[in-house]
Amino acid sequence: MNRLLYYGSVESIPFYNCSWKSQEEWFEIGQKRPFLGYPITIFGIFIELLYPPILYIIFKKKLIRHACYKIIVVLALVDMTATACSCLISGPLFIQGAVFCSYPNFIYVSGILVLSTWCTSCLCTLLLFLNRIIFIAVPQYSHLIDGNLVYLSLILIASYFIFWFFFTPTVCFNSVGMAWYPDPLAMEKSSEEAEEYYRNTPQAWNNWIFVSVMVVLYVSYFLKVRKVAKGQQKSKAAKAIVVQCIIICFFNTVCALVYNSFTLITPDPLILLI
Repeated sequence: MNRLLYYGSVESIPFYNCSWKSQEEWFEIGQKRPFLGYPITIFGIFIELLYPPILYIIFKKKLIRHACYKIIVVLALVDMTATACSCLISGPLFIQGAVFCSYPNFIYVSGILVLSTWCTSCLCTLLLFLNRIIFIAVPQYSHLIDGNLVYLSLILIASYFIFWFFFTPTVCFNSVGMAWYPDPLAMEKSSEEAEEYYRNTPQAWNNWIFVSVMVVLYVSYFLKVRKVAKGQQKSKAAKAIVVQCIIICFFNTVCALVYNSFTLITPDPLILLI
C-alpha cells in the first residue's frame, strides 16, 4: 500500500503499468475457469455464513472472557476477510478469466488484503496454539495468559497486519496460474530489476518461520504436553479447546507448507487446482 500511496495510482508504480495493451487484449491472455470460479464463490458464501452464528455463540456463552477465545474471534475476523478475497473475489475473476491488468487497481488493493490476511492469520494461529500449550503445560502461569498477556498478543496481531498492509509488495491474481503471485506479468519484457521489485522476502520468511515453529509446537504438544493434559486436573472442556485449536491450526500449517514447496518445485496444474 505504501507504493500506491507514494505514486498515487497503480499505473504510476514502476513495473505495474498495463497501458501497452487494452483491457480486451489482457482478457485474451487470461483463461476463463467457470468450473472453478462458481464452486469457489458458492463455497465462500457458505463459509462466510458460518462465522456470524459461531461468533454469536462465543459472545452469548461469555466464552470471550477466556484468552484463547479472544484470539479465536480475531482469527475469525481475519479469516472472514481472507475468505472474501480468496473466494468471493477470486471466484468471479476465475469466471471472467482475469489477469492483473484486467483490473489493475482492484486486483492490486485486493492482493494487499490477500497477503495481509494470510500472514496475520499465520500469526493468530501460532499465538493461539502457543496459548493452549502454555495453559496445559504450565497451568501455574495461566493467570498471565488470561490477563495482560493476551492483550499484548492482540496488539502484536494488529501491528503485524499493519506491517503487511502498508509496507510489503502486493500479490496479483492470475487465472492462468490459478493463484495470486508477486509478479503481475504486466511488463512487455521481463527484467531482473522488475523481478527484484516484485520480490517479497518478508512473505517467504513468514511462511518458513510459521511452518518451522508450528512443527516444533506440534512435537512439543504430542511428546510433552499430552501427558500433562491426561491428568485429572484438566477438565474435558479444557481438553476440547486444545483439540479445537489443533484442528484450526492444522489447515493453516498445511497451506503454508504447500505454498513454500512451490518455491522449490514447479507444481502440476492439478496440484494448484486442489
